[in-house]
Amino acid sequence: MRRILPLLLLPLAFGCDEFDLQDYVPTVQFQRLDLVDIDFQHIEADFVFSVDNPNPIEIGLSSFSYDLDLEGENLLEGDNEEGFALEAIGSSELRLPLDLSWEDAWSTAQATRGEDYVDFALGGHFGFMTPLGEGRVPYSEDGDFPALRTPKFRFQKVRVASLDLLSQTAGIEVDLGVDNAHRSTLFFDAVDYQLSLAGTQVASGLIDEFGSVAGATEGTLTIPVDVNLLAVGTTVVNALVNKTPVQVGLEASMDVDTPFGIVPLDLDELAQVAVE
Repeated sequence: MRRILPLLLLPLAFGCDEFDLQDYVPTVQFQRLDLVDIDFQHIEADFVFSVDNPNPIEIGLSSFSYDLDLEGENLLEGDNEEGFALEAIGSSELRLPLDLSWEDAWSTAQATRGEDYVDFALGGHFGFMTPLGEGRVPYSEDGDFPALRTPKFRFQKVRVASLDLLSQTAGIEVDLGVDNAHRSTLFFDAVDYQLSLAGTQVASGLIDEFGSVAGATEGTLTIPVDVNLLAVGTTVVNALVNKTPVQVGLEASMDVDTPFGIVPLDLDELAQVAVE
């Protein structure tokens, strides 16, 4: 049977001056950014690298460092040791995971209104334990990073569409201003809501298709409801009849179709609102 001389003895057998550490160090190439999970609180993503190992034995990742910037502002940096085995004479996939809260991101960097992505820059080194010792491979990459921002809701007004004192009913429309900072249009669906006036719940329901708001604009979405005046008390009746401001409360959950997929959103809004 043919015997293979262990790689650790190769420098002794042939003379160290004939061997270069770089001959044994894997090459690293950035491939892509994989989105693992995203909502309006945080993002989980993997920076994916392709690593080619020139050695006929498995080699481990002995260390790595990272320095992540968003829009030119330093966000994260550190040094880590991570166990990772590379295939012998072949290509392996190496993932650098990131779990980032949007609150931390936007307190450091600013996403441009009307854009879906921000610029990222990622640099550092990977350390590989080769037969001749640890070899370090620097990396420096840049690209586009998802920039998800929570749409901002505000009450605009309550409109009295119909008022029938004989049947003691009123049809009202609650207009919500929705600010969309993204480039892409946001779509709002499956809205499960409860609406209150002056502290009294007046309506609840499910709106399958609530509407959409174009990018970099504030649009208006409307909740139409029928109010039983006998059940809401004099404060609400007086506000609707005399067109005076009333306290409006809205609790809702919905699906928001974003550039990065459908993201759930909960609302809990309370404000004094003009009645027209």
